[in-house]
Amino acid sequence: MNATHPTPAARFIARYGVQRLSKWSRRDRSRIHAWTWPKSRGGTGGVIPHAVRDPIITGARDDLNEEIAFSDFEPRDGESYLSECGVAQEPQP
Repeated sequence: MNATHPTPAARFIARYGVQRLSKWSRRDRSRIHAWTWPKSRGGTGGVIPHAVRDPIITGARDDLNEEIAFSDFEPRDGESYLSECGVAQEPQP
């Protein structure tokens, strides 16, 4: 988890773990870690890609009997996305 700049991706990794998110999203573990990297390093800047949100929702429901909403993928209080240089930026409305 990126403790310096908390992001939605870091929150999901802390809660569910890289292994489980990798299984649910059918992405390599390295790609899960890349969700916490700035785009300049080949990451997503803290964004969980839209293409894997449905599989994560389904995986949490099927494996853990836990409901995740699409709104859970957005920044919460104190979270933000990363800018190109890895510095947190406020989400745009």
